[in-house]
Amino acid sequence: MDLVKIKVWVPNQVALKEVLGAAEVSCECGSPKSDGSGNFIVTLYAPKAEAEKVTSLQYKTEIDEHYGDVLEERQKEVSQTDRFKGGKVKPKGLGVKR
Repeated sequence: MDLVKIKVWVPNQVALKEVLGAAEVSCECGSPKSDGSGNFIVTLYAPKAEAEKVTSLQYKTEIDEHYGDVLEERQKEVSQTDRFKGGKVKPKGLGVKR
């Protein structure tokens, strides 16, 4: 799968805006984490071609090139059966029953 995980260290919102505007990427849910030195670590997901645009910027980056392969393997573990039988079986759990 042509997908990589990118960690980018940015100092502020202006830098984050620059990174997000440079390439077509998806952000990880949640707020960026601080690394203790004043930078924020942002996790992004993108095709390899878009990741190259991010890495060409001046900010520190780490790329997990195998993320797409691992994701494909994990998706094979997910069941393909319809456990709710087309809506005839209600979900069981702690949620509100309707």
